Amino acid sequence: MSVLSLGFVVLFIGIAFMGLPELNRTLKQHDRQQWDSLLGSQGRFMASFDRLTLFFWTLGRGFEISDNIDIQYAGHQAFKQATRVKYTILLGTSLIIIGFIISLFG
Repeated sequence: MSVLSLGFVVLFIGIAFMGLPELNRTLKQHDRQQWDSLLGSQGRFMASFDRLTLFFWTLGRGFEISDNIDIQYAGHQAFKQATRVKYTILLGTSLIIIGFIISLFG
Protein backbone atom coordinates (compact mmCIF):
# COMPACT_ATOMS: atom_id res chain seq x y z
CA MET A 1 0.00 0.00 0.00
CA SER A 2 2.88 2.34 0.71
CA VAL A 3 4.28 1.75 -2.79
CA LEU A 4 0.93 2.74 -4.24
CA SER A 5 0.79 5.90 -2.10
CA LEU A 6 4.36 6.79 -3.02
CA GLY A 7 3.48 6.33 -6.69
CA PHE A 8 0.60 8.79 -6.44
CA VAL A 9 2.79 11.33 -4.63
CA VAL A 10 5.53 11.06 -7.27
CA LEU A 11 2.96 11.31 -10.08
CA PHE A 12 1.38 14.44 -8.60
CA ILE A 13 4.81 16.02 -8.07
CA GLY A 14 5.58 15.41 -11.75
CA ILE A 15 2.29 16.94 -12.84
CA ALA A 16 2.84 19.95 -10.58
CA PHE A 17 6.18 20.73 -12.24
CA MET A 18 4.84 20.28 -15.78
CA GLY A 19 4.49 24.04 -16.38
CA LEU A 20 7.29 25.77 -18.27
CA PRO A 21 6.90 29.45 -17.32
CA GLU A 22 10.21 30.74 -18.74
CA LEU A 23 9.60 29.23 -22.18
CA ASN A 24 5.99 30.45 -22.04
CA ARG A 25 7.14 34.00 -21.32
CA THR A 26 9.88 33.92 -23.97
CA LEU A 27 7.50 32.59 -26.63
CA LYS A 28 4.91 35.23 -25.80
CA GLN A 29 7.55 37.95 -25.99
CA HIS A 30 9.38 36.94 -29.19
CA ASP A 31 7.05 34.76 -31.29
CA ARG A 32 3.46 35.73 -30.62
CA GLN A 33 2.10 33.69 -33.55
CA GLN A 34 3.63 30.45 -32.23
CA TRP A 35 2.50 31.31 -28.71
CA ASP A 36 -1.07 31.86 -29.94
CA SER A 37 -1.08 28.50 -31.70
CA LEU A 38 0.19 26.70 -28.57
CA LEU A 39 -1.23 28.67 -25.65
CA GLY A 40 -3.71 31.13 -27.01
CA SER A 41 -6.85 29.51 -25.62
CA GLN A 42 -9.21 32.09 -24.24
CA GLY A 43 -11.77 29.70 -22.79
CA ARG A 44 -11.52 28.46 -19.21
CA PHE A 45 -11.95 24.81 -20.21
CA MET A 46 -9.16 24.76 -22.81
CA ALA A 47 -6.74 26.81 -20.70
CA SER A 48 -5.99 23.74 -18.57
CA PHE A 49 -4.72 21.90 -21.66
CA ASP A 50 -2.40 24.74 -22.69
CA ARG A 51 0.46 23.73 -20.43
CA LEU A 52 0.13 20.15 -21.66
CA THR A 53 0.38 21.40 -25.26
CA LEU A 54 3.51 23.41 -24.45
CA PHE A 55 4.97 20.44 -22.58
CA PHE A 56 4.57 18.09 -25.55
CA TRP A 57 5.79 20.76 -27.99
CA THR A 58 8.93 21.10 -25.86
CA LEU A 59 9.51 17.35 -25.67
CA GLY A 60 9.09 17.23 -29.45
CA ARG A 61 11.83 19.87 -29.72
CA GLY A 62 9.57 22.31 -31.56
CA PHE A 63 11.68 25.19 -30.24
CA GLU A 64 14.59 24.20 -32.50
CA ILE A 65 12.66 25.39 -35.58
CA SER A 66 12.55 28.96 -34.28
CA ASP A 67 14.92 31.56 -35.71
CA ASN A 68 15.08 33.44 -32.41
CA ILE A 69 18.07 32.49 -30.25
CA ASP A 70 16.21 33.42 -27.04
CA ILE A 71 13.46 30.91 -27.80
CA GLN A 72 16.02 28.24 -28.63
CA TYR A 73 17.92 28.85 -25.39
CA ALA A 74 14.76 28.89 -23.25
CA GLY A 75 13.60 25.81 -25.13
CA HIS A 76 16.76 23.88 -24.34
CA GLN A 77 16.44 24.80 -20.67
CA ALA A 78 12.76 23.83 -20.68
CA PHE A 79 13.60 20.59 -22.51
CA LYS A 80 15.83 19.54 -19.62
CA GLN A 81 13.05 20.24 -17.13
CA ALA A 82 10.42 18.54 -19.32
CA THR A 83 12.60 15.44 -19.60
CA ARG A 84 12.96 15.25 -15.81
CA VAL A 85 9.20 15.71 -15.41
CA LYS A 86 8.50 13.02 -18.01
CA TYR A 87 10.61 10.48 -16.13
CA THR A 88 9.10 11.53 -12.81
CA ILE A 89 5.62 10.88 -14.20
CA LEU A 90 6.77 7.53 -15.62
CA LEU A 91 8.28 6.59 -12.24
CA GLY A 92 5.05 7.50 -10.46
CA THR A 93 2.99 5.49 -12.92
CA SER A 94 5.32 2.50 -12.55
CA LEU A 95 5.08 2.66 -8.77
CA ILE A 96 1.30 2.80 -8.98
CA ILE A 97 1.23 -0.30 -11.20
CA ILE A 98 3.67 -2.13 -8.91
CA GLY A 99 1.59 -1.09 -5.89
CA PHE A 100 -1.60 -2.46 -7.46
CA ILE A 101 0.12 -5.74 -8.29
CA ILE A 102 1.49 -6.04 -4.76
CA SER A 103 -1.92 -5.29 -3.24
CA LEU A 104 -3.61 -7.87 -5.48
CA PHE A 105 -1.21 -10.68 -4.67
CA GLY A 106 -0.16 -9.62 -1.17
